[in-house]
Amino acid sequence: MNRVTEMELMRLLHGELPSDRASALRARLEREPELAAALARLRATWDGLELPPAAPVPLGFAVRVAARAREEKGRAISWATAPAWVRGAAAAALALGILLGAGAGRWTTGEPVPAEPPVAAQAQEEPASVATADDFASSLLDDSLAGSYWAALDETAESGLTEDTPASTGGGGDAL
Repeated sequence: MNRVTEMELMRLLHGELPSDRASALRARLEREPELAAALARLRATWDGLELPPAAPVPLGFAVRVAARAREEKGRAISWATAPAWVRGAAAAALALGILLGAGAGRWTTGEPVPAEPPVAAQAQEEPASVATADDFASSLLDDSLAGSYWAALDETAESGLTEDTPASTGGGGDAL
């Protein structure tokens, strides 16, 4: 199974695959038992990641919260009750934020950021290219949980930590 197929399986599992590709993949799953087994492994892994059920709310919790809210209702929170140093720090942070936000374009480049790209840059557009398998694979990675998975997998491979390499914990430890 190639990487694109595995990404499609993950997107099918998470409900991120468009309906036309999902129905085509489901048809393939019926024809190819090894593909169905791969989906079953992914589903088992995904289901194992679920959080346990939440603990029940303690008895009397709602009553205590309501009583505390009634208690706090009489006390008003305002800047007048805050210490002077808090008011001064808030005013300084606000002024600094405004200055940094207003001058960020000029401070970083020395001149204002242009509203539109120059005309010469617009004229130098690249010619249209033929879509490849890499383009298809990258379209699968856009804004999906599968994309996060593959990015983490690539980082692991780049750092040299894979299932085939022994851990560097001394004398020949277990594989990751």
